Amino acid sequence: MTGGRNLARWAGLLMVLLTVMAEAEVVDRTIAIVNNHLVTWSDLDEQMRFEALENGRALKDLGEADRRTAFEHLVQYLILRDQMQGTIPANESEVEARIAAVRAGTKDGRMDQAWVATLQRYGVSEAELSDLVKNQIEILKFTEFRVRPLVRASRKEVEEYYTNTLVPQVMAQGQSPEPLERMTPKIRELLVEQKMNREIEKWLETLRKQSSVQLLWDGVR
Repeated sequence: MTGGRNLARWAGLLMVLLTVMAEAEVVDRTIAIVNNHLVTWSDLDEQMRFEALENGRALKDLGEADRRTAFEHLVQYLILRDQMQGTIPANESEVEARIAAVRAGTKDGRMDQAWVATLQRYGVSEAELSDLVKNQIEILKFTEFRVRPLVRASRKEVEEYYTNTLVPQVMAQGQSPEPLERMTPKIRELLVEQKMNREIEKWLETLRKQSSVQLLWDGVR
């Protein structure tokens, strides 16, 4: 009888072990292949949790649209990483400043104990957050490095924006617009930023078309 009970006990433990292994396999399964880079469910889960933390959203509120958005960001990251080839690294001060901004955007994020609790709630360690922020900064720096030299805002464009957009907006608020010369630097910066965003979108679209993205899971289609 004792041998029978032991056998049953070992059989039960074996079933538990197999179940755990099966669940781990599901969690870490490959959901896509991007230019020969494997994307796993764990990668996507980490990206979703990071973006939720960054945007101050509760994990329970995330849905299919958030999953697809996070997946697209992962795809963009892998494609751009191939383009970067390790250029334009983020320095420690940039990473710390960005993490400080994320902390400031969370409830009680400036208190150390509350911040630790927040990270635990999102399932992100300090080291993981630092790596994710570092990757994010390097991607942003690279895209700016790649696109900004191609973008200009002419004097005519500045004048047209001032006359057709800024002046009517200010006057509609019952105020007097500042002189064109004083507003020129700010207008030029705004126009360059708008152009950069459009150019980055076109560039990313082109890179995506040129890349191999094989989807292995319907949840990210």
